[in-house]
Amino acid sequence: MEPSVKKAKMTNNQRFKQNKKKYYQSARKQYLEAGQRGFFATCNMNEKACVRECYNLLNHYADELYGPEKPQDSPKKQEELEGAVGGGDDDDDDLEAAAAKCRESLSQRKVRFQNMDTGTTNCVFIRSLLDDPVTLGKHIIQDITTTGKSMSRFVLRLVPIEVVCRANMPDIVNAAGTLFDKYFLKEPTSYGIIFNHRYNQQIKRDQIIIQLADLVNSKNVGNKVDLQKAKKSIIVEVLRGWCLLSVIDNYLGCKKFNLAELANPSENKSNSEEDSKSEKSLEETKEDEYTKKASEKSDSQEENKSSDSADS
Repeated sequence: MEPSVKKAKMTNNQRFKQNKKKYYQSARKQYLEAGQRGFFATCNMNEKACVRECYNLLNHYADELYGPEKPQDSPKKQEELEGAVGGGDDDDDDLEAAAAKCRESLSQRKVRFQNMDTGTTNCVFIRSLLDDPVTLGKHIIQDITTTGKSMSRFVLRLVPIEVVCRANMPDIVNAAGTLFDKYFLKEPTSYGIIFNHRYNQQIKRDQIIIQLADLVNSKNVGNKVDLQKAKKSIIVEVLRGWCLLSVIDNYLGCKKFNLAELANPSENKSNSEEDSKSEKSLEETKEDEYTKKASEKSDSQEENKSSDSADS
């Protein structure tokens, strides 16, 4: 069969069009799943640019820390894939089998960092194959703090996530129980719980904070709550039907992993100094007005006294 006739037969086949559409859809989007770990990023109305910057940041610092990424696809799989696509008959069944094999190989292909669809605006999750994403997250924060360069324009926060689970209390408590054994079991420490929820009204703030605090205290009686200067912060991010959990040291001291604030501390200080100066100027103007009013009252009282003495 000539290529032109084969192409016409493929394009005119409605079944092939449907499979082609499914093939590109499955290759385009991947979704959150329980048991994943990675990095949670927030942005401001430009998610595509945020995903691109997350890839650049994570790959840059991961190459520094762990070395360049090695491809995991073996030559046997590539040969099988080429044989499935190139060999075979011209029938529609063989084309569907080849397309299914391609989809399966793409779904099984794993890279170091992969964007996962959260279904939530201005929220990005990058799945990672690293055993400990917190180590990479701390390395990024330390480098940005020392150099003053964030290498990002659209990424607001980049928080490492250790556990992804379903957004219901039994699954959250089970996932948090195994995670807390790593941080709160041996030595007593101070902790704080930071809870955020998006597109989910079933998980209540008070309920989850009380249960997680009881769980931390059950690990070690010496653990104490400190909302201002907590040594360890428990991050709880609820996105629709998923919950992202992590425990990070000195999270509040690191500006809650806000890359812009870490890269430009001088601007933040100048802004705070300007605010304090404006507050002081307002206080001084208020004091001046008060002293003026007091002096006017004293002058009026002295005038009244002098007029009374003159009358007498």
